[in-house]
Amino acid sequence: MPAVEEEEEAASLQLLFRKFLFTSRSFPKRFDDSFFTKAMKKPITVQAFTGTYGINYGRIADNIPSPDEVVTLLRAAKIRNVRIYDADHSVLKAFSGSGLELVPLLEFFSQIGSPFCLNAYPFLAYMSDPENIDINYALFQKTQGIYDPKTDLHYDNMLDAQIDAAYAALEDAGFKKMEVIITETGWASHGDDNEAEATADNARMYNYNLRKRLAKKKGTPLRPKIVVKAYIFAIFNEDLKPGPTSERNIGLFKPDGSISYDIGFDGLKSSSADSSLLSMKVRGLDHQ
Repeated sequence: MPAVEEEEEAASLQLLFRKFLFTSRSFPKRFDDSFFTKAMKKPITVQAFTGTYGINYGRIADNIPSPDEVVTLLRAAKIRNVRIYDADHSVLKAFSGSGLELVPLLEFFSQIGSPFCLNAYPFLAYMSDPENIDINYALFQKTQGIYDPKTDLHYDNMLDAQIDAAYAALEDAGFKKMEVIITETGWASHGDDNEAEATADNARMYNYNLRKRLAKKKGTPLRPKIVVKAYIFAIFNEDLKPGPTSERNIGLFKPDGSISYDIGFDGLKSSSADSSLLSMKVRGLDHQ
């Protein structure tokens, strides 16, 4: 590629990176032109998504374990896919050679043919219209579901419907073959007075049923041959996050490394929420 074209491509990518950083849920605090210039010159390799289950590693907190301890925690939980929001040296060093598949933020935009990244939260959709949405539909529980007369397809859970809405939009835009990957999904375990369904029981139910759904390694009604893959939001409750209480209570683990609620993972230390019965039920899901 001619030098002029390379410079133009680098400039366009820098602009795209900046747009993403300021519209994403969480972004690095210090980025300048020198960072982007170095990023453009250094080859970046995309790591494959292993299995179907991943998790988001947010760090807007002052009481969570060190990156090294996080690696230990994720290995114990057998979670191999990790999505981070910054390029902190201590994080990259801890994950280097750990065997965990790490997605630095810029990789999605540096490679041609990357998947469409979708943040899908049935929790938020339900909270916006609880009178007209069956909570069982949002929690992967038994329900009549929804029939879409336009496609003649039936949906028994909201997440599949959200994914297929993205596929339909991509197809309308001329990108029928682009894969959709869930980069964030989760359910809050505690909330404000107007967030009544943000409970530990609902969070446990959503995340447990989500693990079962991902373990089936199947697609959606509209794209049955494209296996659904998802990064769960998130590893920890992040106490410094602004906004409603639910924003600070959506992690699978507490700051001390114990589990927030049991969906079959082992924490760094025991928790009163541990349940050997539930752990036995999901033991078969550990090798995703």
